[in-house]
Amino acid sequence: MHRFFIKRTLITSQILKKTSEELADTTKKCIEVTPKKQSKYTNTILLPQTKFPAQLNGKARIDTDKHLTEKCGFSELYEWQRKNLSGPDFLLHDGPPYANGIPHMGHAINKILKDITLRYKIINGNRVHYVPGWDCHGLPIELKAIKDYKSTDNPLEIRQKARKCAKEAIVKQKQAFQSWGVTANWNESGCYFTNHGFYAGLLVSFFKIYENNSVYVLYCRTALAESELEYNEQHQSKTVTVRLRVNDIPERLNSFKNRAIYALIWTTTPWTLVANQAVSFCTDITYCLAEDHKEDLYIVAEELLKSTESKIGPLKSVVSFKGRELEDCTYFHPFMEQKCPFLAANHVTIDKGTGLVHTAPAHGPEDFLVALKNKINILSVVDSEGRYTEAAGPEFHGLEVLTEGVDKVMSLLAQDILHMETLTHSYPYDWRTKQPVLIRASHQWFININSIREKIIDSTKDVNIYPECNRKSFMNALLAGIRNRPYWCISRQRSWGTPIPVVYSKTTGKPFTNKELIDYLCDSIDRYGPDCWWQYSVEDLIGLDVIKKLNIDADDIVKGNDIMDIWFDSGISWSMVLPEGKANLYLEGYDQFNGWFQSSLITSIALQGCSPYRITVSMSFLFFSDLFVHGFAVDENGLKMSKSIGNVINPEQILLGGSNLKKNPAYGVDILRWWVANHSCQNKQAPVSKNLLDDCKQCVNKLRLILRFLLGALHHYPDMNCKPEYRIIDKYMLYLLYSYNKQMEKYYNNYEYHHAGKKIIDFISHDVSALYCTIIKDRLYCDEVTSPTRISAVQVIKEILNVLGRSIAPILPHLAEEVWLYHSQNFASMPLHYTQYKISESWNNPEIEQHINVALRLRNNVLKIINKTSWKLYGVVEATKEDFTLLSLLHDEKQPSMSELCEILQLSSVTLHENHTISETEIQLHDIQEELCERCRRYPEPQKDDLCSRCANVLAKNKQMVAAV
Repeated sequence: MHRFFIKRTLITSQILKKTSEELADTTKKCIEVTPKKQSKYTNTILLPQTKFPAQLNGKARIDTDKHLTEKCGFSELYEWQRKNLSGPDFLLHDGPPYANGIPHMGHAINKILKDITLRYKIINGNRVHYVPGWDCHGLPIELKAIKDYKSTDNPLEIRQKARKCAKEAIVKQKQAFQSWGVTANWNESGCYFTNHGFYAGLLVSFFKIYENNSVYVLYCRTALAESELEYNEQHQSKTVTVRLRVNDIPERLNSFKNRAIYALIWTTTPWTLVANQAVSFCTDITYCLAEDHKEDLYIVAEELLKSTESKIGPLKSVVSFKGRELEDCTYFHPFMEQKCPFLAANHVTIDKGTGLVHTAPAHGPEDFLVALKNKINILSVVDSEGRYTEAAGPEFHGLEVLTEGVDKVMSLLAQDILHMETLTHSYPYDWRTKQPVLIRASHQWFININSIREKIIDSTKDVNIYPECNRKSFMNALLAGIRNRPYWCISRQRSWGTPIPVVYSKTTGKPFTNKELIDYLCDSIDRYGPDCWWQYSVEDLIGLDVIKKLNIDADDIVKGNDIMDIWFDSGISWSMVLPEGKANLYLEGYDQFNGWFQSSLITSIALQGCSPYRITVSMSFLFFSDLFVHGFAVDENGLKMSKSIGNVINPEQILLGGSNLKKNPAYGVDILRWWVANHSCQNKQAPVSKNLLDDCKQCVNKLRLILRFLLGALHHYPDMNCKPEYRIIDKYMLYLLYSYNKQMEKYYNNYEYHHAGKKIIDFISHDVSALYCTIIKDRLYCDEVTSPTRISAVQVIKEILNVLGRSIAPILPHLAEEVWLYHSQNFASMPLHYTQYKISESWNNPEIEQHINVALRLRNNVLKIINKTSWKLYGVVEATKEDFTLLSLLHDEKQPSMSELCEILQLSSVTLHENHTISETEIQLHDIQEELCERCRRYPEPQKDDLCSRCANVLAKNKQMVAAV
């Protein structure tokens, strides 16, 4: 790299920083301020002129946002682009938010990121397909309905109240989304809702998966919703250490087969011993056979021997063996005359207990999975009232399990209970009744993940996850959710949702469904409405002919009361919203790896054999899939926003301000969108605070000031046909503009909106403002209005506005449209997003860099040491052979004071010499002795009167034009 030695002669050394803020400040003065003492030539200077406001605050900001939304066709944009732009469509499938609650910062992040994506496509002439949706079912809505409208057990009343809650929430959310500038067809016909209109598709999809043998019904742990539970940290349970008589023993213990051997188990829920079906062990744990003082033998984990001794007394280890040797062993049930198996299980540890785990599949999640893996029919002995059923046996039937049931168990097992204590621990309670809850088995419907797991995993190979920096961890999260999930329970015991289209035999409990039932039920829903399943009899809903085809007696038939899991509702939305069941992009928060991303993927593989976020590229038959994963809003300390903490920031408050505008100013849509683009893409957390919002406001205001200067420069754009004469710096600026546009395309295509925001600020501050606009100001202000070199500068400014306007439009559509409304060439006040623009490939001229870079490096070094206006200086450059060749293209010896090198260096004149004796280019700076030109304030050459020759010629031509008129 070249180094430039700057020899100072008559000036003192001081660093002077030329920044975009200086230019913006100068611009503001040029446009707004009339000097108190005007020069007689002031009116001949072509200063920027525009009515575009430098800042918009308070009510002016709010009013302008509203005006722009109406004036610039924000509400018509979606339908306009559908009719006027060419395909193929870019399909973004909207993950439906709950139709519950007021809009929050999470909504703002999600919807604005989607809008940035779509607007980028539209501004580049691509047609988009985007149907916003709402998840209208689900427990949060049902609970809100019960809370707001008083509790009720009537399913029809619950549904009517929940439907009202959902509709009210949708109205509020839709208004908010529109106020953020989100483009869509917001009419009801342009949106989707997982309610009435979705029922037919959901029922048909359920049956198709059922026909493929991927849906089945069995007993499982109840699908309790976490939001219905609260945990009592002071709950007390009777815990017992119980011995179970072993029948079939490991071969290693054959020498003890004539003695009584017991398995020791420890449980905090002795009432579940009635439902015991197995004892679980870990294959890798070392167990021992231990003898007590009565010569009874017990199997216990070797590492837990001492803790067990502290409870039941001294134990002596007789023999040790690995857990895998317990396979095929059996023991006797504590209450029933039957043998039960020892089963290997991964959840067994040596953290506490005995290393052997009592297993009641009907009453524990891990227990249930053990039974499912070993194909054990699950025994449920507790009814919905919390009492033992007849299946528990005559001693227990009818007893309330947590009270008298526990006492009965303790009484009957008294001789086998070796230790009992009361344990205080966390236990789930019902949030309404404040009573402890029971986990019990009930009939549930499942999608069998095992049957399609490999297809699901294989489909993720074509998925590109953004942002790229988190791709590996997010892909692992997506795969983990699939690999660790043996099934998906898609039934819920609630009222607000889509009914599972199945009837049952009253006597056997066997489920029945077929295609005719589905078709007839869909027709009934169309005729009677979405609540008909709860209003009418089976005969009215599906007809006698369908009942006969089910091979079930009409008197023995009963409807099921379960609804579908809401994740099935929303997960199947691709089949009803996307034209071919596939989208280019799914864009949601990172929690959706265990939510909508996963439910969409499972249902899509089950029904169409491929991912729903997969597109076939025609002709080349390539496949690609995009998942864009964003973060969650937190406060400046990284805490989740919560009303109880008091750290919630409402998007509406950002737009409109709070009651105290000094404390909570009205930032407007642009600031909200700028924050989303710059702070929510790259990390799992998106911090929001007043300081960050103020920073965003500063960035947007900086953009406004520089855009204002560019608009003002176009005021004197001549109407006549004047051929521009581009200087090298003009061509260089066009090359920078070309490169900037390419980089912005890359950022937008890779969903790196935070990088796009940084690039916008960097480019407009440095390349546009501090460099180009500073360099061309002299010819822009002082050249003749029709001067070819001035026309070239104005033409470049016009191109800068064109490119900048379109590059900021996806993130800041309001600012982009506002700028376009003030554009001197927008005679018809047409919205920016209705216009088309294409960058010329002729701008791509990288060779020009080497010429400009030599001059710019020289200019940067000059600026480091001057402390006065550089136009008061002239320079003598001693250049190396290589640099002389490059700089000669910028310098005309015949007009040394008007050369492009003078313009770049901001010197009144330059003398350029080639020097073969030096290894580095040198420049000497000298003060000019002549008087300055009263018009341009430069010292270009000896004066005639008070004007330089350039200004004298300009004024002479102006006089001739006035005289001609």
